[in-house]
Amino acid sequence: MLPNSPAFRALLLSTVVAAAGAVAAQPSSSGQTGLINMPDARLEADGTLRLGVGWSDPYLPIWSSISLLPRLELSARYTVIRGLSSGLGRGFGDFKDKAFDAKALLWRERGWWPSLALGAQDFTGTGVFKSNYGVLSKRLGDSDYTVGYGSDRIDGWFGGVRHRLPWNRRFSLVVEYDAYDYANDLGAAASGAARRGGGWNYGLEYRRNWFGVQLSAQDDELGANAFVSVPLMKPEFVPKIDEPDPYPVDRPRADMGQWLADTDSAARLARALYQNDYKNIHLAFDGRGLAVSLTNTRIRSTGRAVGRAARILLSLGPAGMRDLRITYTDQDLPILTYHFTNTHKLRRYFAGLISRQQLDNYLEISYSDPLSKDAATGREREIPLTEDLTVLNREVQRNDEGHVISYRFEDTDLSGFEVVPFNLGVFFNDPNGAARFNLFARANYRKQIGTGRFFETSAELTLYENVSKVEQASNSTLPHVRSDIALYLQESRFKLPRLLINQYLQPRQRVYTRLSAGLYELMFAGAGGQALYLPARGNWAADLSADWLHQRSPTGLFKFRDYDTVTLLGDFHYRLPAWGVTATVRAGRFLARDTGVRFELKRRFRSGITFGAWYTRTDGKDITPPGSPGDPYFDKGLFLSIPLGSMLTRDTRARSELSLAPWTRDVGQMVVSPGDLYTTLERRLGLDNPYQGVGSRMGQ
Repeated sequence: MLPNSPAFRALLLSTVVAAAGAVAAQPSSSGQTGLINMPDARLEADGTLRLGVGWSDPYLPIWSSISLLPRLELSARYTVIRGLSSGLGRGFGDFKDKAFDAKALLWRERGWWPSLALGAQDFTGTGVFKSNYGVLSKRLGDSDYTVGYGSDRIDGWFGGVRHRLPWNRRFSLVVEYDAYDYANDLGAAASGAARRGGGWNYGLEYRRNWFGVQLSAQDDELGANAFVSVPLMKPEFVPKIDEPDPYPVDRPRADMGQWLADTDSAARLARALYQNDYKNIHLAFDGRGLAVSLTNTRIRSTGRAVGRAARILLSLGPAGMRDLRITYTDQDLPILTYHFTNTHKLRRYFAGLISRQQLDNYLEISYSDPLSKDAATGREREIPLTEDLTVLNREVQRNDEGHVISYRFEDTDLSGFEVVPFNLGVFFNDPNGAARFNLFARANYRKQIGTGRFFETSAELTLYENVSKVEQASNSTLPHVRSDIALYLQESRFKLPRLLINQYLQPRQRVYTRLSAGLYELMFAGAGGQALYLPARGNWAADLSADWLHQRSPTGLFKFRDYDTVTLLGDFHYRLPAWGVTATVRAGRFLARDTGVRFELKRRFRSGITFGAWYTRTDGKDITPPGSPGDPYFDKGLFLSIPLGSMLTRDTRARSELSLAPWTRDVGQMVVSPGDLYTTLERRLGLDNPYQGVGSRMGQ
């Protein structure tokens, strides 16, 4: 019985409509939730990231999709069209295209009403696979029925049915009517796509937990699609089996007077804090108890870091403390102050005798006031440390947080040194090859040279690369602020991307500033600063950054090109805490002296993983392809920030930052910030965290 015969079609359709139950949302060959090639009106569960690869001759799509919001799905794909020449030389091989898709769920299925979704495929860029569509889906038992109508590449009516087998819920059968207009695809005659007539398509699916695969047949053509699914709303992916146990809360033996008279008491307390990854510790006495300022370089959650510090302070501090004040800092800036007004209740909380809600009556959390130079808050009397504790961290330790292997040394302040032997940079879509990469070793050094003042540098040594094979020079008509990046990567094996001084200041409560001077990044050096304001109430923030920049030369560490500029950007951030969504608008002057606006939208999921996108409109006329004089190119891209603590057996503040964007564009570009204040405060305060933000629960 042939797949395209009437008998086979009738048998499959009769099987599909025979049972009862729910049908899971599955990705189509493009990555959008759908049938086989066609979309449906379904979305995967909120916060689901899928990564996959498909095959539908002559197309080989590598795709990803994410349920960014409960009713919004975004997809990106990189499609190889086999048999169609790129026209860019032998090194590039087959034609390759990037496409971005979106689907919005307008109406959820309810009663007899079906789900309704509107979507767009390849809505930006070259438009090789451009389509717009509306689609309805309705579940009846174990079967999910879909019908829709599209324009452009989806040419008219389409639809199908997915049926989950009742005797094995991991398997499903799919039949669809494929409305793609293959004959009018780009280079259809050369690639063989013109031989495909669309029409009926049949598939068998298997899905188990995070993995799924689909096999399909259309006429004489076979297809496949395989994917993995990552639930971003899951707080932790790996149990914290290597996380240190919480410090035991013992009752101290020395009363307040004895503790203060014993010159070693404060040193013992500070030593325990340092050994638990706390830095920049200042102790003071305010007449009722201890006032402490500190930070933690390993624990992600501010609330959890403060909670663990409170356990140590209760155990090794004086007996008879009536209250405890902990100011948490970052970059030596005071961020939040936790004031425990009744330490007896705090002990009972750590013993499990009262709830967090009961403890809230004795806990005040507020934005910190500026710290004076010599004490924890400025009102208290500082307690000097009689013991030299700098010997505690004199060993270089192996550190695997975010790297295959690395080595780190940390001092008792925020000074440190790190060596990462293997780093990999990947660059896509060079005209002389589909992908270029750079394997290099990196060393980072940071020295705290004053209150909130740091000397920072990083050096890189190339181990192996093929970026130097890039031959085509940039033809951008704008100042080459980014499009010559290949020259910087290929000129010398040794590079000095960063060599600067940062000064962080807090003029007043909720106002933070940074001053910077030196080598900002591989392509620019300069001097400038940033000021950030956080309101006492409200889900917004604003900052202003200004930098005078001089372009570095690719031929020498301290040589410069004849190009300088001043960038000035005012940023406004607005948050929707219930969803973990932050919208940012940046307006002003960019690197290529173009002026305009950059829009950013991102969402932080419960795992801490942040996904976002940006789009920039400026008066810079980028007419390099796919831009043209009548339709200039505007900068855009996607980014992903992954906290590695959710994926390791031990908590860490290390993150992996990824972005998908053209690497040879000059329009709408920004200099790499020496230390963005909003990013720092957002992560420490949990401003974008609906689950554990400012005032979050204390960790044990």
